Amino acid sequence: MAIADRNTVAAGPRTRVRPFTRADVDAWQSWPDYADQLLVGTSPRRMSPDQRSRWFDDITQRQRQIPFAVDDEHGTMIGRIFLRHVRAEEGSAVLGIDLHPAYLGQGYGTESLGAFLHHYFENMGFERMLLSVAAHNIRARRCYESLGFKTVGSHWDAHIGPDITGDSNFAYVRNFFRRGPLGLETLFYDMRLERAAWPAV
Repeated sequence: MAIADRNTVAAGPRTRVRPFTRADVDAWQSWPDYADQLLVGTSPRRMSPDQRSRWFDDITQRQRQIPFAVDDEHGTMIGRIFLRHVRAEEGSAVLGIDLHPAYLGQGYGTESLGAFLHHYFENMGFERMLLSVAAHNIRARRCYESLGFKTVGSHWDAHIGPDITGDSNFAYVRNFFRRGPLGLETLFYDMRLERAAWPAV
């Protein structure tokens, strides 16, 4: 997909990134829930058509998020990239990204985010990108690290999803969970990528 295609802001060999539209909300709603018990809490929030319109207006107008869609080589929307807490005076924004469950683990996230970073730093003029990633989401952490993100801190927040702490299949991530003021909590790593460091990746 050529980067010169209409509405494309960034492109990789198999992906293109473009502005996210109201119609994309419907496409996102058609995604299945994540089968992975660690990710099920981040499955699409199910909404009626009216709720979808209100949700889209809320994030783009009231919250002033800047959303993008990720399409594959066939034009199917397979991901979302959101810029939240945009602070123009600081040249920063907080990244949110997710992929259709069928496309996880195939490099689509790394490819599309890597291409988007060029648009983010060079065209949009930001100085740094911030994000928080669940410590148990090892796949996502590796993606961010491969693109140059550095861990700068951590915090605990409420875990959204089933309680897997008693399941022996998840013993390898049990240390990332605790019982706290918010109930079952999970550890998040705070990561940052500076514009000055990005071209060196």
